[in-house]
Amino acid sequence: MNKERAKEIFHSPEMIAVTHEDRPIYIEEVIERSETARIHPVDQPNVFQEVPLHELKETEVQH
Repeated sequence: MNKERAKEIFHSPEMIAVTHEDRPIYIEEVIERSETARIHPVDQPNVFQEVPLHELKETEVQH
């Protein structure tokens, strides 16, 4: 994922589906200087990690 799209998702009032290694995540912060994001799994809000933006994937929401 590119930096601009990650920032759009971070600032969006809607929940946009994003995964890291096929796991649904929430973007806590986009760190521009290092092109990384602070994330946590959707089902584990207290487990944070910093990952490269290129490892994040926007996914289609399954209805």
